Amino acid sequence: MRNTALYKFLKSIYTFLRNQYYAYKRRPYLKELAILIDNDTSIISSNCFAGRIMQDKKMQYNTPTLGLYFMYPDYIEFLQHLEYYLKEAKIEFVDKSKYPLGNERHKQWKHWYPIGLLDGKVEIHFLHYFTEEEAATKWYRRAGRVNFDKLLVIGMDQNRCTEADIKAFDHLPFKQKLFFSSKDVKGQSIIYLREFADKGQVGDPYRKADVFYKHLINYLSGQDKKPD
Repeated sequence: MRNTALYKFLKSIYTFLRNQYYAYKRRPYLKELAILIDNDTSIISSNCFAGRIMQDKKMQYNTPTLGLYFMYPDYIEFLQHLEYYLKEAKIEFVDKSKYPLGNERHKQWKHWYPIGLLDGKVEIHFLHYFTEEEAATKWYRRAGRVNFDKLLVIGMDQNRCTEADIKAFDHLPFKQKLFFSSKDVKGQSIIYLREFADKGQVGDPYRKADVFYKHLINYLSGQDKKPD
């Protein structure tokens, strides 16, 4: 059944309608996002959320953190030495993840994708890439465009993220950063999303982008910022 022309046709219709529905839910927030995020801002994220924002704003990809994800210990390490990892570190590719969850996801994903290591430490799952050459070429090219004077750094409670990781993120020295959490953890940059409180982690940044956009706009406009 899955290999028939009818199944493939119906699946394409379903995918189109689903994407239109998600786009419809994001639409009310796009005008404010366009005002609050300049096109020369580089958005650093632990997953595909940076790509979602840049696609909706029709921005140039001036960050390499799209179409991929990090496990959380690696993302914190990456952020703690961001300039080094973006300007100097080299990518090597490996056959397996150092995380059992990473290997499980790799096997279950709809197509093979590269797993890279920056400086032998920071593991990156290039989820939406098909070859190692594509992943490396786009990473280096986009890393070279990062505007370190105008960063928006975003974290999400996913991918083996612990409360300790959330607190480590909150202590990072970036001027503009926020963390979307399904856990009520206290911190200046932590946005508690009650929408996901019973899920154990926050939702898909593509399918649930409207939820994140609402809180991101509140943060950027000062409504979600906490007093010092």
